[in-house]
Amino acid sequence: MSTSIKRVFGALIVLAALLFTGTVGYMIFEDWSPLESLWMTVITMSTVGFGEVHPLGQGGQLLTIVIILSTLLVGSYAIGNISAFLIGGEIAAILKDKKMERNIERLQNHAILIGYGAVGREAARTWQEKGLIVIEKDPDLVHRAQKDGYMTVAGDATDEELLISAGIKRAKGLMIAIGYVADTVLISLTARELNPEINLSARIDDAHAVSKLRRVGVKNIVLPSQIGGRRLVGFLKQPRIVDFLDMVMEQEELSLKLEEVVIESGAGLVG
Repeated sequence: MSTSIKRVFGALIVLAALLFTGTVGYMIFEDWSPLESLWMTVITMSTVGFGEVHPLGQGGQLLTIVIILSTLLVGSYAIGNISAFLIGGEIAAILKDKKMERNIERLQNHAILIGYGAVGREAARTWQEKGLIVIEKDPDLVHRAQKDGYMTVAGDATDEELLISAGIKRAKGLMIAIGYVADTVLISLTARELNPEINLSARIDDAHAVSKLRRVGVKNIVLPSQIGGRRLVGFLKQPRIVDFLDMVMEQEELSLKLEEVVIESGAGLVG
């Protein structure tokens, strides 16, 4: 819940408490019925200018002064926050988030990307298919992913409920690009428990953690330092081959492209 919404709710709660206190106060000081006391409190708080229900004693007059001053202070605070809530576009943002949640609920066999840092953005760009959900806890990166056109789920991916809201049980693949070993292991374990058939791939920076990820079912592990080092050597030893493979894998306008095709059992190409 955003700060503006919390402030609006807080102001409304204070107004409700003031309404209750005023009603009880008139019942005590003026010995009025609950309905008469409620009516007097409402017309006092709303400042509509109706006359008093009955002539007020000193206690009722002091109570009325307190109600009017309190209403002016709390009412101004509430109106300011409601205006900020409306003008600031938070309603539109909430509706947009609801629409995104509905779209996510309809997805099947989609991919989930955790982390929208430099590695995550490159993974998202390379994906080039519909049905990618980005999970990110940094608000700035969440905004950037949305700006880039991706469906997002904001929060910590180590939270099981967050993974479920991203459709982990219906997803075909999970890419973990955060780099932190402990979080990556926990996310992998949770994902494998929720969806035993999901294809897991993870980026880590510590080569010593590879065995840990293997044990939790992560078959595809990316070490940026290792890949970078090998490519540096490749550009020196076999530059044309490296350039060709990059061109084939990444250039969309080429008529030649490498793809993976699954051959089902019983097909003529088996063997």
